[in-house]
Amino acid sequence: MKLFKFSRTTPRALALGVAALLVASTASTAFAHAHLVSSEPAANAAVAAPAEVTIHFTEPLEPAFSRIELADASGKAALPAASATSLVDKDDAKVMHLPLPPLSAGRYAVHWTAVATDGHRTQGNFAFIVQ
Repeated sequence: MKLFKFSRTTPRALALGVAALLVASTASTAFAHAHLVSSEPAANAAVAAPAEVTIHFTEPLEPAFSRIELADASGKAALPAASATSLVDKDDAKVMHLPLPPLSAGRYAVHWTAVATDGHRTQGNFAFIVQ
């Protein structure tokens, strides 16, 4: 008694199935999210007033949709709207900068939104202290 019948389409179906599995397993790496790698100042660091906040990500960023915002200890925006423009580095799209005016001593919260060039959005927060 035969339980399985081989036909001419069986090798083709097997090859297509293997190809589909390969595509599915590599799709997650093709659609990566931009995650924070490091920052200056570092999270929870106590530092002299920095000239800028710099964040390094795992993936290139889409400049039009990625940003850094800074809030003071009370949660209010720490920068005037005119000077609160963060920039994706023109030489390395995995790096974003927020130039800062001189900051007073205190705790500051950084909120970042990173949109990778493939369109995936991530966001996060960290704080640092100006001595």
